[in-house]
Amino acid sequence: MRVIILAAGYGTRLYPLTHSLPKPLISINNKPIINFLIEKIDKLSKQFRIKEVRIVSNNKFYKDFLNWKRKYKMKVDIINNGSNTPADRLGATRDVKFAMGNKKGDWLVLGGDNLFQDNLSKFIEFANKKKPYPCVGLYDVRYKKAAMQFGVAKINRIKRVVDLEEKPKKPFSSLTATCIYFFPQRSLKFLDSFLCGEMNTDLLGKYIAWLAKQTKVFGYMLGGKWMDIGHYDSLKLAEEEFK
Repeated sequence: MRVIILAAGYGTRLYPLTHSLPKPLISINNKPIINFLIEKIDKLSKQFRIKEVRIVSNNKFYKDFLNWKRKYKMKVDIINNGSNTPADRLGATRDVKFAMGNKKGDWLVLGGDNLFQDNLSKFIEFANKKKPYPCVGLYDVRYKKAAMQFGVAKINRIKRVVDLEEKPKKPFSSLTATCIYFFPQRSLKFLDSFLCGEMNTDLLGKYIAWLAKQTKVFGYMLGGKWMDIGHYDSLKLAEEEFK
């Protein structure tokens, strides 16, 4: 298994803080957000074989990630997608493909601005049992109104995703799709097909919604708390939740 951490966004909802600092390097209780992910990956590596960890950045913040790598002595590859502004970004789905390159195998994909308490070991076990089908981590925000700002999923009794809608005005559930994905090698042909079409590649949720109509996609309910760091209020809340 290989790991991709998506860190090529511009965090425009957190301007001016993210004018000069990428969102994954914002500190929560004196620790960069991305460090929480690296710690989870390190623990996973004791249970599952992880061949490499790739962090995809944009050109604007590429040097910041290189400095972070040196400071914390991280054994990761930083990949520059060449983007300099929000206008010329590749989008999350193309970033995934770009980060994969020509490497074979299964991929765990994580959003660089996700904070969650689940250690992901059960998620990987679940995903391995569902191969060759992809899996997505789900989190119940409990209220449909709270789900309106996320991708909202509907699953059946065997935990198959039967529908997913990005930021719906009328959510059909309170289950949100987190930026935690497992893509087995045999499922990657669908990614190529999606990118060949004229579809929205900015949000991975759009890809998952499309993918669920092409093949089986399964959802795993995460334990503990999960947060998307998208605005200043979530930063303050994260300081309390992730001490």
